[in-house]
Amino acid sequence: MISSTPQGSPASKLALVEPGSTGSQTSPLSVDGVAAAGPNLSQRPGNRTPLAWRADLSAAIALRFARACPDEQRAFLANTDHVVDGHYTTDGFAALLAVLRPDVACRYEDILLSAAGVGCFGVWHTWRGFAIDRIVQHLARPGSPVAGAFRSVTNEQQLTLARYQWLLENAESVIENTGGYRDLYEAEMSTVQQEIDSALRGAIQRDIRCDVGLSTVTTTTPLHRITLDTLAGAFRVLHVHDSAAGFLYCYHDRIESWCELLTTRPPQRRDLRPLRDALRRREPEHDGASWHADPPDTPTPQLYFGPWCEPAGGQTTRELRPSRLQPAHVAAAVVTFFATPIR
Repeated sequence: MISSTPQGSPASKLALVEPGSTGSQTSPLSVDGVAAAGPNLSQRPGNRTPLAWRADLSAAIALRFARACPDEQRAFLANTDHVVDGHYTTDGFAALLAVLRPDVACRYEDILLSAAGVGCFGVWHTWRGFAIDRIVQHLARPGSPVAGAFRSVTNEQQLTLARYQWLLENAESVIENTGGYRDLYEAEMSTVQQEIDSALRGAIQRDIRCDVGLSTVTTTTPLHRITLDTLAGAFRVLHVHDSAAGFLYCYHDRIESWCELLTTRPPQRRDLRPLRDALRRREPEHDGASWHADPPDTPTPQLYFGPWCEPAGGQTTRELRPSRLQPAHVAAAVVTFFATPIR
């Protein structure tokens, strides 16, 4: 358990616990997720966040809670005595920090929101935001300067709690001494920065169809997902990789259309499986590969040509195989699909 909020705050009674923990008679405050019951601070689908505190990021929602008057906080929390977040994210860390250590979160608000934006939406904001997001994500991996703190953790749920506890206790170190963790982000940051710079110099082709909210991005090299989404200019993204082996295709809906956002309205999601079926009729399975699509309730559903694998653990890339279809045919099929009204 951990509770760092000053005793004068209504949140001072809250303890961060592992989801599903017993011993409490009250429903938890769920942060950056949606528990079955109890107060909720999240932008995820089905959330129960009070309208006055809603925002695009759970971190921003929690910061609004932290700045609310004590009576509002007390009424919202009711008898809740514990807080949970069942999945480990940078947005979740920043939101928990705002609830349990609001003095620290408010002091570093801009940096935390930048990091949460990188982690949640997968787009470039600032170098420090990217760095902090990757520090959070890779905190316990081999080679991390603090990996030893998690060596005795035996399962994923305990690891989530242990990493959050460490981050809450060491938040200032991560934010102010980012360079001390450079091995967790430096190489990947260099890749993204080089790709963005190369793209801005004309290394990518981008065709935006505003009528269907689609961006088709064509490259001769692979792209980091953050580079792709930062430069796409739309929430529906088709990446065409003109590789030495042939054309590789992967479409995805960005996660913004899965979240309940306040400041923007991405196009409504469509079930991609009818489009998959249409492409399969044009190109039957060959060489162990076929057209596949995720259901629309997946956070970032993909349509791609390659071998099937489950989108486990927040996976954003699949193995792609060369397709026999030409880019113009695939792009036209995608445009036609989105331009056709839902029956």
